[in-house]
Amino acid sequence: MEILHTTNLLKVEIPLENIEVKDVDKRNTFVDKTPTRTLPFLETKDGVISQSGAIIYYLCEKNKSALLGQNALEKAKIMQWVEFANCEIMRCNRSIIYPVLGWDNLNKDVYNRESNKLKDYLKLLEKELENKEYIAGNQITLADVALFAKLRFLMMFHLAEPMRKKLCPKTNAWFEKIMNSTEARKAYGRTVLCTTPLKPFDGKVNKKDKENKNQEEKVKENKKDNKENTNKNEKKDKKGKKDKQDDKKEKSNKKDDKKDKNNKKDKKENSKKPESKPEEKVEEPYVPSILELNRFNLKQIQNNPLDALSPSKFDLEKFKQEITNSNDRKASLSNFWKEYDSEGYSLWYIEYNNEPNECITLFRTCVIKGDIFEQLKYFRKYCFGVLGAYGGDGDYKIKGCMLWRGNDIPEEVKTIHCFKKMTFKKLDAKQEKDQELVSEYWTKIDEKEKLSGLPVADARCFF
Repeated sequence: MEILHTTNLLKVEIPLENIEVKDVDKRNTFVDKTPTRTLPFLETKDGVISQSGAIIYYLCEKNKSALLGQNALEKAKIMQWVEFANCEIMRCNRSIIYPVLGWDNLNKDVYNRESNKLKDYLKLLEKELENKEYIAGNQITLADVALFAKLRFLMMFHLAEPMRKKLCPKTNAWFEKIMNSTEARKAYGRTVLCTTPLKPFDGKVNKKDKENKNQEEKVKENKKDNKENTNKNEKKDKKGKKDKQDDKKEKSNKKDDKKDKNNKKDKKENSKKPESKPEEKVEEPYVPSILELNRFNLKQIQNNPLDALSPSKFDLEKFKQEITNSNDRKASLSNFWKEYDSEGYSLWYIEYNNEPNECITLFRTCVIKGDIFEQLKYFRKYCFGVLGAYGGDGDYKIKGCMLWRGNDIPEEVKTIHCFKKMTFKKLDAKQEKDQELVSEYWTKIDEKEKLSGLPVADARCFF
């Protein structure tokens, strides 16, 4: 992300290729090209460069950018804060954020120690920003890029708003300034600042998890009781059959000895029943996690049927630029309803029907939402919309409103792995209720706002 942020500031485009975690063969082929056997790497005419810091430095030097500073002293001071971010702030990330995201086990002593150190580091940044807009002066440099990247997760999950405003108001304003810049938004997406800090996982089971486990245990106990009862009934039936057979034997003995012998043989043969085979255990189907699901092949569809539709007077790209850059979204929407082409485009309400164990925390909810966005990567040119997470801890909902080319659900949307778990409702632009619904989702994207009684937790434009 730091590399993308830097290239956006340099206004330089470089070809990118994403490698999925599961694609081990492809990853190994790329890793073999790099001198340090690590990713990311940059392939140039002069050779291959790996490690993000080296790539950023090379791009800045090649483009003679002011991001590195004007003289030797400025360059040294900028590199001083880059090293500070990579060493000191990054250590706080590992100790504080990794346990929150489930990437590492919690060590309470280390967690508390690094939390206190982080406060001291923020005081240092606060002092550095007393008479300056940025860390190394009044112009953004690599020092700001590096510090923003390393502080981002801490600002999102750990440093709550009251602490930020009390402990480091200038640092908070500096962070928000970079966060809202077009260069950072293109690289990182929307950054949502922390209102209540997320607690790291300490190994204790959640109440909901306990209830689910108790229910599973009850179901297993009921199955065992049912099996025992069926076995007892079978034994009783066998005993009753044996008693009847004995009575028949006595009667037959009185009539004729020869017949008795023959009857005994027949009864012995009949008594030999085939051995009951043990019941085969039916294993429960394995349910893969989100990261294990096979993703949609992110290759652009050639000869897309949407390109063959008759031309539309509605300019989608113009509308995207207008609504995303406008401070008054309602005003841009008023123009939208005048220019909207209902024959060439369609509006849809979308809702994700989550499982009971999904959408419990904001982080897990955003992972699902981000996965949907990732799978629609090459569908951006045909659509616009807002998809967000609404609600609070323990119960989040993913829903939104989308506009796309054509009047049916396109193939790109149908190939999302969770398509069957999503509800799609086509909206009528002539109905006032549907217009109000679209305007609510497209205008209310800030955290403090509410939509249909639910607080906006994380809403993003997809364009």
